[in-house]
Amino acid sequence: MRKLWFLALLVFVICVGCGPAKFTPREPLDITFDKTPVYSLDLSKIPKPSKLKPIWVDGRFNEVNSPEKATFVVLDTREYAKVGALVKLASTYKKLTKEQEVLVNIYIDQINSLKEYLALERAKSKEYRNLWVDSENALRQERYEHKMDNLLYKGVFGVIAVGALVVALIAL
Repeated sequence: MRKLWFLALLVFVICVGCGPAKFTPREPLDITFDKTPVYSLDLSKIPKPSKLKPIWVDGRFNEVNSPEKATFVVLDTREYAKVGALVKLASTYKKLTKEQEVLVNIYIDQINSLKEYLALERAKSKEYRNLWVDSENALRQERYEHKMDNLLYKGVFGVIAVGALVVALIAL
């Protein structure tokens, strides 16, 4: 009889000591991005103008061969038109490059903002996942404890009922 009580006590301790397994869902993928660097314009690719061909003249506007003997530098009408076109082209390039740089940097700021938004959404989802795991573990633990309480109450009630029957049988 003593072995039977010991065996029943051992089974009861084993059943009460085994709690539910922890709930661990699958970990989401870790996505990281590097910030896109700020755009800077490379001006080395702008085509260089053709070299001007000046005419060297002295004080009486006679053409000379070397710049040391010359007093003035004269440009032909075609060469002068090149200078005007180059100045206009340069100012247009400068204006376009400044506007292009602003637009590209706005685009890069949008990309970086989206990356930050993704990082915040990921942090939010991780926190939500942690809260979900905690609540799921708490629910499992509560169900287990409720099951053990019911088992304990039924066991105690059964022992009391058997004891009452034994006492009633002895009293008869």
